[in-house]
Amino acid sequence: MNAIRSTVMFKGRGAPGAARHAGGRTGRVWPWVNWGLALATVPGAAFVMLFALGAVLSTDGCGGRRCPNLGRGGIDFGVAFYGAPVVAVAVIAVSFFTAKRPSGIAVPLCGLALLVADLLVMAATVIA
Repeated sequence: MNAIRSTVMFKGRGAPGAARHAGGRTGRVWPWVNWGLALATVPGAAFVMLFALGAVLSTDGCGGRRCPNLGRGGIDFGVAFYGAPVVAVAVIAVSFFTAKRPSGIAVPLCGLALLVADLLVMAATVIA
């Protein structure tokens, strides 16, 4: 070995620690992605709550003949308004147990899908 040309060559498929290091690094990223998505349900729930409040306030002056396009019975304010923070809290609580598992990402994705479904149902009920 020379100080000017100090390269070490291994015969085989590559350095023994290289594959383990790359696999270990990606394994550490998924819990952060999972927690990022789980914590993203909190502002998502706040947005759903604001949308629900706006939807209810927009139907305040509606009566039987004044707003015929309101839909069947309007929206259920309790489920729309109070359901969103329950979903966010449930996603965060369940993520404590599933964040490090490979399939744990399904928990925050399902929570975000529920929030989007809540928003779409409210929009369809108020607009239609």
